[in-house]
Amino acid sequence: MAINMFASLIAFIVGLGVRFFLTPYIVSTLGAEAYGFIGLSLNILSYTSLITIALNSMAGRFVTIRYIEKDFTVANQYFSSVYYSNLILAAIILLMGTGVVLFLEHLIEIPASLVIDVKFLFILLLLNTIINLVMEVWCGATFIKNRLDLSNIRNIIGNLLNACILVSLFSFFTPHIWYMGIAGMALTIYTSMANYRLSRILTPELVVKKRYFDFAKVRELIKAGAWNVLSRLGDILGQGLDLIIANVCIGATAMGIFSLTKNVPLMVLSLFQMIASVFAPILTRLYAERKKEELLTELKKSIRILGFFTTFPLACLFLLGEDFYRLWLPSQDASLLQWLTIIGGLVGMTFAMPLEALWNIFTITNKLKYSTYTMLANNILVFLTVVCSMLIVDDPIVKLFILAGARVFWGILRSLVFLPLYGAYCLEVSKATFYPPILKSVLSMGIVLPIGAVFVSFIQSNTWILLALNALVVCMLTAIINSFIILQKQDLQFVKSKILKL
Repeated sequence: MAINMFASLIAFIVGLGVRFFLTPYIVSTLGAEAYGFIGLSLNILSYTSLITIALNSMAGRFVTIRYIEKDFTVANQYFSSVYYSNLILAAIILLMGTGVVLFLEHLIEIPASLVIDVKFLFILLLLNTIINLVMEVWCGATFIKNRLDLSNIRNIIGNLLNACILVSLFSFFTPHIWYMGIAGMALTIYTSMANYRLSRILTPELVVKKRYFDFAKVRELIKAGAWNVLSRLGDILGQGLDLIIANVCIGATAMGIFSLTKNVPLMVLSLFQMIASVFAPILTRLYAERKKEELLTELKKSIRILGFFTTFPLACLFLLGEDFYRLWLPSQDASLLQWLTIIGGLVGMTFAMPLEALWNIFTITNKLKYSTYTMLANNILVFLTVVCSMLIVDDPIVKLFILAGARVFWGILRSLVFLPLYGAYCLEVSKATFYPPILKSVLSMGIVLPIGAVFVSFIQSNTWILLALNALVVCMLTAIINSFIILQKQDLQFVKSKILKL
């Protein structure tokens, strides 16, 4: 686990470095509007997951459990059935995506100077989506063998490749946003090849053969994953449409500003999703082995460890976010970006990030019905709140804050009410089981922020060095407070022993 977490951290730092240096360059050379279309194109293509998620979302669970049980014949039936089904889905997505490209400027607001760039970017990202779908079946070997360190090494190399291509293109040629698509294509091809090789090494028993294709297995996977379609639909309503709403209801410039404020929270969230994914193979294995007490212990530990690490980036962003934006994007309104980031991300993440590993409960227990209903209802409320507000409010800045804050408000209710209660229900344990570590994490943040504000007030963060010094002070303070409030004695011993082994 320690190796996996360390590899996840390194992969995150490499990816963060690419985005950190590239974003201000794109904004300064092409403008915030152009940058916003990168996220918008990715959002539009993410809607294709409504077609694929029913089949693919539960495939890893079924293959993993059969593999652990050494029932390789059935595992290969799932494996091969998913592969051939994805080929058909890829063809459907290609046809739909082509239609969208042809009429893209009529579907969204695109400045005339960016139409060709945006269309070319969309085409490249569409091809990336198709390749990823076709090669999806080979990405689970590191999960099955609990060797996520290997997948993170792959991510590190891929991000470095991505960075080299982007730097070369933006350095030697006239800047275009579709360079992101070219670099993404290279990353996709490399990742697909690496996944295939890892699958052949780690799980040689899993093979794709026509004789293993079974419609019954396809139906079983779709039936099990059908709830995830509703969940994904809810995600799209809750946050997947925000850039489109900003584009249509506020304007391309506002969309670009809003896209910038989503950047930092998404980077932080991606780190914690990677850390949380470290627990997924262990939780799945313990469930498959019917070790309920060990499973519960592992879940509680995940909340404590994620809660411990949550406070570090969030405290720094709460206290130093405006200074960070002023140095990172000097051409933009740092105060506006900071407040949009706080309202649209940081407040909700304080409650949500320690619980990331709990989402595995519903998949490994195959109890997705009520979690899906709840997520769908939550995101419908977000969507209705945003749409109604866009119709009522006239001020564009107020619209931006409503767009940013609606999801957070309903998300906090979901994190504090549904997730810990239904998670406990699925595991048949006390309703209060998961609340103590959650509340300790929030309490720690509440103590860190006022004390940290006093410390950072002594040094003005007007250079990167001074900002880093203040961030170091905040992190040291956070580590001390978290060690006393969040972690248990055995957690400290666990972390210390793993760090020494590294």
